[in-house]
Amino acid sequence: MLSAISIPRSSEVRPLSFGERAKRPPCVGVIYPSGWGNLGDEAIMQATFQALREQWPDVAIRAFTLHPERTAANHQVDTEFLTGVNLRMFLSPRGDGPLPIRIAKAVARRTRKIPFIGRIFSASADFTAAVVLESISLRSAWRWLQSADLLLAAGGGQLDAVWGGTWGQPYALARWAWLAKRAGVPFAFLSVGYGAARTRTSRAFLRYAISAADYCSLRDAGSRDLTKQLGVRTELPVFPDLAFRLKSRPPLVARRPGFDVAMSPMAYMRPGSWPDENGEEYQRYLNLWAEVTAERVRQGDRVHFFVTDPTDTVAVHEVWDRLDDATRERCSIAEPMSPSELLEFYRSVDVVISSRLHGVLLAIVAARPVVGLSHERKVRALMTEAGVGAFCLDLPTTSVRDVSSHFMNLTQQLEGCTRSLRDFAKRSRTSVKRQEAILPALMRSR
Repeated sequence: MLSAISIPRSSEVRPLSFGERAKRPPCVGVIYPSGWGNLGDEAIMQATFQALREQWPDVAIRAFTLHPERTAANHQVDTEFLTGVNLRMFLSPRGDGPLPIRIAKAVARRTRKIPFIGRIFSASADFTAAVVLESISLRSAWRWLQSADLLLAAGGGQLDAVWGGTWGQPYALARWAWLAKRAGVPFAFLSVGYGAARTRTSRAFLRYAISAADYCSLRDAGSRDLTKQLGVRTELPVFPDLAFRLKSRPPLVARRPGFDVAMSPMAYMRPGSWPDENGEEYQRYLNLWAEVTAERVRQGDRVHFFVTDPTDTVAVHEVWDRLDDATRERCSIAEPMSPSELLEFYRSVDVVISSRLHGVLLAIVAARPVVGLSHERKVRALMTEAGVGAFCLDLPTTSVRDVSSHFMNLTQQLEGCTRSLRDFAKRSRTSVKRQEAILPALMRSR
């Protein structure tokens, strides 16, 4: 796809001279497939922007995400779309688009009820939109790169084809690596994670992007091993998730009797909200969360529901609907809108029960003992590394009895676990900041 779309010739876009670059603030780009409100993604971007601003107070940052408008509002940076590609589970809000797209969509609407023909024009409209928007995006990216000093794929599970497929994130990384290499701009991956890439093309895209990069670190040893299996030959150091850079204030004084339990039901397998859909399994998970809640209330505890991703809000309310009135009286729903608000929320609870990676990770940052209900390798990997792997359960196979047993074991060693997590978070933060020392060396010569 890259070779089929024209890039401006060097005569059309003049790169800045050495002297011109030296006279202006450093210009750094950050690419990240987010912007829809996931607090883990927001924490990583917040940590990345903090690191850049501490290194260069006058740095000019441009973020390339799936929702530029929201990213700009949340982080006060210049923004653009990550790519021009729009796919299911890899979606950017676009509006009507240029004239060719509007025409193609109008034809598709008028023919949608015609058998066979309607499907052809619908597919044609989608293809037209992809080509036009990606052409615009590529030209804009190329122009920006002429004055850029460094491009970062910073944190998160970026080595992944689950959300959007081959032409989602794998293509996005390959096209940025290709453009940066052609423009002579250093490109680096910082503490990224590996998810899944099932097709040969997605693996080829990821392999090319990493091999073309000037530096690549992974956030855990498992991600490094999986990345090596792509055929990558470069050195791949391991540094903690960038969200460990964030700080939390000390926990509040605990209330007794009973424990305050933060619980985050997840939209895992929910049709329309997850790449792998299974309505029956999703209902089973809702029942599990509801039964765990009821059990905690029967034991005299207080349950505080929260979400780290907007898609989980539906799951929280569906669990709430399964509770009886007496149980609801000892429950509440919190709606943290930023990583800082989530860390502040964690200060008032004794134990966290969560499935999402950064629901667990930010609990560790806040030194809050956590029971992890793991749906993916990355959650168990984090908890094992943090020394609390004994309190991690596999979400697809666990039961209410298992969760209750692990919860009881955890509450019998809260103080020791709190100290251990605080020390681990501190070490991880030190390691993250140590990695930042390489940034000046990566920067294009000024």
